[in-house]
Amino acid sequence: MSESILQQISTQFKTVSSEEWISKITKDLKGELFEKLISYTEDEIEILPFYTAVTTEKYHLAIPEKQTENWFISEKISVSDISKANTESLQALENGSNCILFDLQNHSLSDIEIQQLINGILLDIVPVYFLNYISSNKIDLENGIPNSCVNTIKIDQQKSTVNELVTALQNGIQQNQQPLFFHFYIGQNYFLEIAKFRAFRWLWQQLSNLQNSNSSNFILAETGNSSREANGNENEIYTNILRNTTEAMAAIIGGCDYLVINSHDVKTDNSNFGKRIARNVQHILQQESYFNDFNDIAKGSFYVEYLTYQLAEKAWKKLQNL
Repeated sequence: MSESILQQISTQFKTVSSEEWISKITKDLKGELFEKLISYTEDEIEILPFYTAVTTEKYHLAIPEKQTENWFISEKISVSDISKANTESLQALENGSNCILFDLQNHSLSDIEIQQLINGILLDIVPVYFLNYISSNKIDLENGIPNSCVNTIKIDQQKSTVNELVTALQNGIQQNQQPLFFHFYIGQNYFLEIAKFRAFRWLWQQLSNLQNSNSSNFILAETGNSSREANGNENEIYTNILRNTTEAMAAIIGGCDYLVINSHDVKTDNSNFGKRIARNVQHILQQESYFNDFNDIAKGSFYVEYLTYQLAEKAWKKLQNL
């Protein structure tokens, strides 16, 4: 569609001012106060019933580009049995994952065990990372990936999104290793989660600028297990697929570099079927919904831009006061 046609269409609709919106809403409320519709987040961010270009014109941040062109469909594998973990990693790669995260669970592995763990994985094309490893455990992969041993900065979910951001920033400042991997869990508040990831990317850039540092950082996003309340209810288990999808969308739109979707039946048997569905959610978003074809999809959304600004401002002020 040409630009001239778009202009013709847009001129057919009258611009509605904020005052007109408020007047209409107040009329429909039939005596109730407009302020009744205003709510607040856990961090005391005011949420209005509507947003316009005028009401959000000062709430825009230049969000930096993320580190990866696309996001990696990541499989996190807990290593308790070397042979089983290796088999799971190869199955994940055969079925569409393109990154493996081995969680060593703070156990020390010998060089021979490490080689058994990565046996069959094409390290020149598949990123392999080791999480929760013991620092004294030297992991040297022949023709492997630089920085394959990663101590992620894990940020637990909190009621306060601002506190999550501040915690991540504080922990990041204390690290000397490069690159930095920030491990966030994704909550169910869709728009707030999008804003959280966008705000973090902006905040970390500000810190890097102040420190005159070009340190690279990556965001590892993982769907939250704490919200998975199956309780033996089969319908509730499959509702988790929808939860996983919306949480994954929020992280992708927010700009994650690596994404782990936990199985929808993680509370029960964490079956191969569940893992397959989790991977396929990412395949659909990436290959059929084309989420990977856009940079900063949320840019220009009045509400998301507003939330991003408010989270960043509050987190920055709190960090300065600590």
